[in-house]
Amino acid sequence: MVTHKDRVSEEEFILRLQKGDDEAWKELSAGEHGTSLYNYLRHKLPSQQDVEDVVHDTLLASVRAIQNFDGRVKLSTFLFSLAHHKLADFWRRRPDTAELPETLVGPGLNQEGIEFVEVLHQLKDEHRQVLLMRYHIGLGVDEIATVLGKTYRGAESLLSRARAELRRAMSPDDE
Repeated sequence: MVTHKDRVSEEEFILRLQKGDDEAWKELSAGEHGTSLYNYLRHKLPSQQDVEDVVHDTLLASVRAIQNFDGRVKLSTFLFSLAHHKLADFWRRRPDTAELPETLVGPGLNQEGIEFVEVLHQLKDEHRQVLLMRYHIGLGVDEIATVLGKTYRGAESLLSRARAELRRAMSPDDE
């Protein structure tokens, strides 16, 4: 639940960004927002370097776009919307084939985590994306709708289909 204090605090932070406050920009890129962007993108890109490049492109785009940001959506929604566009740009520029990475999962995952990541990567891209936004990053359905350019009901429906696909992918093959 967003409190009045949180909303005022975010508004003040946005004003600092719009005024070009270097400390605010450092906080944005190195703090919770930068970490969330990185975590969101690492499941969508083939290498750590690609993730870092798209995070950088997203933050650079936010520097340009923050002046026109009106605060009608949360700052995180604004950033993930930019990241979504930068991700699309990345894949448009990418050649049709790419070399497979040596490791498909990050360090520190146990066997269950590895299996879950494998199942997650079997899902349709749009379903994986919406599940990551909702449960890994913590965006609300309204924020997901804004990021994806969908209506609230459209995002809700997509999330429901993604959950169903995940349940099917994780259930044992009894058929």
